[in-house]
Amino acid sequence: MEYVKLGKSGLDISRLSLGCWNFGTPTPRWGKPGKVTAEVSTDIIHAAIELGINLFDTANRYTGGEAEEILGKAVKGRRHEVLLATKCAGELGEGPNNKGLSRAHIIEEIEASLRRMGTDYIDLYQAHRVDPNTPLEETLRAYDDLITQGKVRYIGCSNFPAWYLTKALWISDVNKFAKFVSVQPSYSLGNRDVEKELQPMCVDQGVGMILYSPMGGGILSAKYENIIPEGSRGAIEPDVAEKARKMQSGISTLQRIAEELGKTPAQVSLNWIVHRPAVSAAIIGVSNVDQLKENVGAIGWKLTEEHVLELSDAFPV
Repeated sequence: MEYVKLGKSGLDISRLSLGCWNFGTPTPRWGKPGKVTAEVSTDIIHAAIELGINLFDTANRYTGGEAEEILGKAVKGRRHEVLLATKCAGELGEGPNNKGLSRAHIIEEIEASLRRMGTDYIDLYQAHRVDPNTPLEETLRAYDDLITQGKVRYIGCSNFPAWYLTKALWISDVNKFAKFVSVQPSYSLGNRDVEKELQPMCVDQGVGMILYSPMGGGILSAKYENIIPEGSRGAIEPDVAEKARKMQSGISTLQRIAEELGKTPAQVSLNWIVHRPAVSAAIIGVSNVDQLKENVGAIGWKLTEEHVLELSDAFPV
């Protein structure tokens, strides 16, 4: 495994982060439904640690909080080996204060996340999305207080556009609050929108990007070449199948390069993305240990400049 600094922070993180969004019950009380049982999820987490992955990403609303519980139990006794990243802002119920980035909600949710994961601190606490109804000053002051209290080590954000993240960094500068050290955008060969504004801003300000959907919802594994596999995201989400159809020309180039290198399309696409400017890590979502091992095979080598350019041309911005 390779390790890099998270943005301008002193924190060393693995190039791949394990995403825990699909761990838990398929029928949660609220939040995202799970796809992987607690038992299999625990096996995956343990295998990830052995393979050198130290950053584990989850959120308070994934499978109604069960994803955090599974992660916390799986790393019990090994807490010193891992970095736990979670998020708040998503809707957790019908109450008016059960969502967003208000001071009240942040303080309530950090305590809930700490309790579910059985830990005294969160390594990276992230704003899951923009909250237009709460002043950024209130959000950042609450996060700064959590760092002062020792409940949070670093703070980051997710799904923030470049202008809003820039505003947040300015507010932290002016008020001497802790700054966001990272941002989580969707970024892959098949979705390069961040290269227009967010990525250049992150390069300039030293903010690390931790990417979600680096495989384009599984499209870049080339599994949708001829069929839509039963139970896949493409079978459940028609827009994923349609995107796969539109990307077939690029997928053909990806497959050819993978064959030339003796790698899988998934490994090649992940290798391309983790070496992009400002990228610290890519979050991988897997449903079994074999998938995990395949994805880890994307690390420890580097595409040639020629292959990088070929892929960039095959999947234009």
